[in-house]
Amino acid sequence: MRLAALTISMLVLALAGCQATPDLATLPHATLVDTHIDVDSDRVDTFRVLAINGHDVLPTVDQPVKLIGHDYTNLLQAGQAVHLEIEGYAAYYSTLHRMAWDPMRAHGIVEFTPVAGATYSLHGAIAPELSSVWIEDNATHQPVAARISTPGRAASGAAGVEPTLRSGGA
Repeated sequence: MRLAALTISMLVLALAGCQATPDLATLPHATLVDTHIDVDSDRVDTFRVLAINGHDVLPTVDQPVKLIGHDYTNLLQAGQAVHLEIEGYAAYYSTLHRMAWDPMRAHGIVEFTPVAGATYSLHGAIAPELSSVWIEDNATHQPVAARISTPGRAASGAAGVEPTLRSGGA
C-alpha cells in the first residue's frame, strides 16, 4: 500500500512539472535559418544553430553526415533575449576527409533579442587561417550578435588575417 501511495505521489509531481510549451507560431516570433555553401563535390560549409536557450534543436540521427547541407528553420520568440549555440564548419562527405583533414570550425554561444516578423540567417567564412560564424538580419544584412571566430591550424604567423567573407545560401 505504501508503495502505491509513493508511486501516485511521484506521478502527480511529475505531471505537475510538465507545463504546456506555447506554440511559437501563435506568438510574436522571428525566424532564424541555417545556411550552407557547396564548396565542391566533397565539401560543404555549414552554418547552423545547435541549441536555443540550452535545448538542442538538431534532429537525432544515426548518421550525422546525413545532416550536411540541410538548412533548418527555427522560430524564436520575439522581444526576449535568446541564447543560441551556433557553429560554422567545413563538412566533408568523404570519410577519409572527415577523419584526417582540419575540420575548420567556429563554435560558440551568442545572445540577441529577435524582433517580431524579422528573418535572420547564419553566415560565415571558413578558411584554414580563421573560421567565423555570425547571425545577420536578412532585411539589413547587418550582424545582430557577436561574431564567433576561431583560428585554424594555418593561423600561426597569420594573426589578424580575415579570410574573404562568404555567406551561406539555401
